[in-house]
Amino acid sequence: MSVPSERVPPQAKIIRGTGPGKANPIETWRIEAGTAVCEVAPSRGGIVTRFCVDGDEILYMDQATLRDRTQKVRGGIPVLFPIAGALSGDRYEVSGRSFAMRQHGLARQASWAVHKVGGARLVLEFRSTPATQASFPFDFIYRLAIDLEHAGFRSLVLESEFENTGHKPMPLHFGFHPYFLVTDAEKPQTRVSIPARSRVDNHTGERGEWDGVIDYGASIQDLHLSDLFGQTATLDIPGKPRRTLTWDDSYTQIVVWTTALKDFLCIEPWSAPADAFNSGIGLRTLPPGGTHRARFTIAV
Repeated sequence: MSVPSERVPPQAKIIRGTGPGKANPIETWRIEAGTAVCEVAPSRGGIVTRFCVDGDEILYMDQATLRDRTQKVRGGIPVLFPIAGALSGDRYEVSGRSFAMRQHGLARQASWAVHKVGGARLVLEFRSTPATQASFPFDFIYRLAIDLEHAGFRSLVLESEFENTGHKPMPLHFGFHPYFLVTDAEKPQTRVSIPARSRVDNHTGERGEWDGVIDYGASIQDLHLSDLFGQTATLDIPGKPRRTLTWDDSYTQIVVWTTALKDFLCIEPWSAPADAFNSGIGLRTLPPGGTHRARFTIAV
């Protein structure tokens, strides 16, 4: 059914429904604006499951992992918080106490609430609970705005707002994990331009300068890029409009990840390197009552 809103322009609407699958339906919110379509599954980690413009599907999605609530979703745009990447030994310390946390944190496995609906903009909310505090002992609200109302309805804007609602400083590490649809056959002709100087191969441990080369013949590519000198990256896939990614200065790392024989290429903006909770490198701290906002955009 359509969700009424006084702010909905005639060319935009938000629809609430279910899918995919009849046996175990997933609540899905569909945003339509111009020729753009975005679908979101709040209960599956607040994930954007689809972004399409003029019939051009931008994102890869493994529907089986989306339907199976016991699995991590492979595809769409998973939300990474309160960490991006993995921790050494999957643990970190706060005030002398050790806490466990799995790769990429809690947000992608949480059920998010729908906070606001209007126009072609949907705002989700993830709040701390006793369950989250077992591994992340802080009080917080994370609001994520998913917006198609920009650039002639050819952009997907993800605006994050983090609020420390507790009484002690809170470490802040976050990011996104977009799976772009690139078939295995298209990969050799696909070109990626990312404004980074340094590269760490997280699979082999090799370090060096980023030369823009992705070895699609390798079983896995897990490249962590830093020393960014710009805030725009491009993805050129044969026969498709250019995908342009932009971000603000909240994001300091870009991770490129893909595996052989799979039809995706991930280009992930992170706010700090992996294991920042332990190393402190690039880690932000949010004071009590403080907020931080960040913006990431995919345009075609």
